[in-house]
Amino acid sequence: MNRKVVIVLLVVATLAVAGGLAMFFESMKVDPAKNLDSSKLPTVRVQEVKYSSIESPIIEKGRLLSNLEVNLSSEVAGRIVESGVPLKVGQKFRKGDLLIKIYDKDAKMDLRAQKSRFLNKLAENLPDIKVDYPDNFENWMNFFNSIKLDERIPDLPEVQSTQEKVFMASRNILGEFYAIKSAEVKLEKRKIYAPFDGSFVEVNTQVGSVAGMGSKLAGIIESKNLELQVPVDSEDIKWLRLNDEVEVLDSNGDLLCMGKLVRKSEFVDQGTQSVSVFVKLKNHKVDLYQGQFLTARFNGKQISEAMEIPRTAVFSSNKVYVLENDLMKSRRVNVLKRNENSLIFTGLKEGEILIIEPPVKATENMKVQVR
Repeated sequence: MNRKVVIVLLVVATLAVAGGLAMFFESMKVDPAKNLDSSKLPTVRVQEVKYSSIESPIIEKGRLLSNLEVNLSSEVAGRIVESGVPLKVGQKFRKGDLLIKIYDKDAKMDLRAQKSRFLNKLAENLPDIKVDYPDNFENWMNFFNSIKLDERIPDLPEVQSTQEKVFMASRNILGEFYAIKSAEVKLEKRKIYAPFDGSFVEVNTQVGSVAGMGSKLAGIIESKNLELQVPVDSEDIKWLRLNDEVEVLDSNGDLLCMGKLVRKSEFVDQGTQSVSVFVKLKNHKVDLYQGQFLTARFNGKQISEAMEIPRTAVFSSNKVYVLENDLMKSRRVNVLKRNENSLIFTGLKEGEILIIEPPVKATENMKVQVR
């Protein structure tokens, strides 16, 4: 019996000592102070709100196009013969060069035959003209003598009376004269000359092939008169004005030449929601080619009483965070212009502390420290 009591007393004593030790060690443990270690608070970058006048450029890439692009079509049918300028894509030519020639020997012979018949008709009627219209006979005689089979027919003498006009019409002199003029025009259409210095960008025929009436033979461009077509966001088009000076930059961002804004489209591209503007290049000293991509830097419009911040500072399109008593507070702002990496806004009070680099997973009333 005494042995059992001793065992129980030893167990109780052991438990008491263990409990006492546990309480002692627990009392030695220091509770960590919550949020007292500032090194664990998220850090932010801030900037004081201060408004000023801002001139924000608009920088966009565009593609060079020729100001003059012409499709060459045949107005007569016939076989294409050698003209001197090779019918090859990329072939350059000078203004006035013969680009395309359609075989014309048969047309020339037909025209000579028409003039010969016309001379014969005039010769038959000159005696009647001398008798009936002696005051105008010398003019008709000079006209007759000046007609050359290989040259353009000269202008008709001026008819001096109604009776003379009736006489010429009744003998079909007027009809045959204008038939010859029409044949001369058709003969000229067998040769197509270059209207400017340029080059071929498309060729749909070759020497020896037959050109059909109205068929497209080639496409040419004026190589020195270039424009830069630049798509501009529809929201930014309001900042651009005609005749503005524009900086044209190469692929490295270096200034290539100056240009002038000459046209703005009046419609929006459905695919890109952009509006095309056209910049005429001036005094470029390096060779440029149609289809080449360049960068245009527009000055844009000066915006007064505004501030520019990184786009990363804005969330939900038009909200930012400001700092109040080390807590983040959201504010709505009025966005005036969006750039590639920044935006311009108003809507906050000057002097407020704007968070321009908020932490990841930022929330309202989050406690932060300034970097």
